[in-house]
Amino acid sequence: MLSRKNRLIKKEDFSSIYRGGKFFAHSNISAKIKKNGLDQTRLGISIGLKFSKKAVERNRIKRQIREAFQKRIGVIEKGWDVVFMAKKAEKNDLKNKSESVEKSLEILLLKAGLLKK
Repeated sequence: MLSRKNRLIKKEDFSSIYRGGKFFAHSNISAKIKKNGLDQTRLGISIGLKFSKKAVERNRIKRQIREAFQKRIGVIEKGWDVVFMAKKAEKNDLKNKSESVEKSLEILLLKAGLLKK
């Protein structure tokens, strides 16, 4: 489970990132990142009804993103807020394959320059 200090919870934090964050996209996952001035990197996940009307599918993709992020928390630069968003995918593309989620997340973090060298 992702620790509380590494989670984005407040609506104001999400709004701040949406307004002033940098946007990166790959495949069916996109990210907005922004410096937070803290010594932790915090994660937020935003999955809308356009992704799927079924809560089970939206929750599954959230779990997959959270797990992939948690595996890499040690190699991610500190002091950033990251919000991941999933786009509508083909039936067999993103909803069932956690390895494609992990690859997309890895590529997004590389594009954003958040992985430690």
